[in-house]
Amino acid sequence: MNQENKYFIFTLLVFGISAIIIQSLLAPLIEVNLWQPDLVLVIVLLIGKRFDSIKGSTAGFILGIIQDSLSPLPTGITALPKAIAGYAAGKTRIMRLEGAMYYLWFVLLIFAHEAITYLFLQYKTDLTFTYLLYSRVFPNTVYTTLMLFIVNLFTGKYFTE
Repeated sequence: MNQENKYFIFTLLVFGISAIIIQSLLAPLIEVNLWQPDLVLVIVLLIGKRFDSIKGSTAGFILGIIQDSLSPLPTGITALPKAIAGYAAGKTRIMRLEGAMYYLWFVLLIFAHEAITYLFLQYKTDLTFTYLLYSRVFPNTVYTTLMLFIVNLFTGKYFTE
């Protein structure tokens, strides 16, 4: 096993498991009117940015399954959107984005993740997708993007080459 794979496993275990624990314990405390940041998604995006698309989607799927098993949501409802977001975040390496373009791309990925998640979740509720889009997807996108800035500020050195 080469050094890059070892660092990927280390990053996945340390930051991924920490994000799941913080998401489970502390995110309900900073919830604002049912809007909650997705710290696991932030870590998946940063792992996809640091490594490649395969490792990003792997991290997204593994962390999504673990997160779903700890929540009352149906198992797998966030694993697919996180895997897609991790894969797309890994593709940003090929696009050679820099600075603000990374964040714009990540905002679009966060929005797509939230939209896919609530698209699946609408079948379990009586709410329409349009209502969920305005009441949950947009606010969660803004809140998760804010948390992305904060997490990247403190852990940016671990997710750069």
